Amino acid sequence: MMNLCEYQNRARDTAIYLDIPNTRMLYPALGIVGECGEVSEKVKKLIRDDGGEMTPDRAVAVGKELGDCCWYLANICCDIDLELEMMYAMCGCSITQHMRILTLPQLVIHLHRHATLIAGALEILYYEYGGDIRHINRFPEIPNSLSNVIACIEEIAHRCNLTLEEICAANIEKLSIRKQKGTLKGSGDDR
Repeated sequence: MMNLCEYQNRARDTAIYLDIPNTRMLYPALGIVGECGEVSEKVKKLIRDDGGEMTPDRAVAVGKELGDCCWYLANICCDIDLELEMMYAMCGCSITQHMRILTLPQLVIHLHRHATLIAGALEILYYEYGGDIRHINRFPEIPNSLSNVIACIEEIAHRCNLTLEEICAANIEKLSIRKQKGTLKGSGDDR
């Protein structure tokens, strides 16, 4: 099974935004917020259409979006010289226990809140400090929020009867196929 260090390295191999000038930090900041919004959309529809019960089809759909969230987290970590595995290790018992008592909607809102905190801090780092990661210590909320997001992802995955490792492996498989087909750019799940 894939570990988070391997996942981070393989996710970086599919990061085509690095070839576009002046996108480092901004692209993944926008991406993490967007993908967490996609998770929110899936859960909203679960409430509306499925009476709040996780169906197998909905679990698969949520799992795909969680994989995309992981991809942005991994690349944010690369951009600011952190290890995703270390962010996961920072979760600790108190964060993990807190995630377990939240309802699914609360968990998704918590996920989105921390993704937005990451994006906001990266925006300031980019615009006010020119993206110079030597100033990362001015943003202690970044590691804390990265840790919270990965903990949320793991707990949401658990509620979909998936593991974090399965989410990451499926995401890399999807992206590897797209890379081989030359369809990393574009939109939609079926490319």
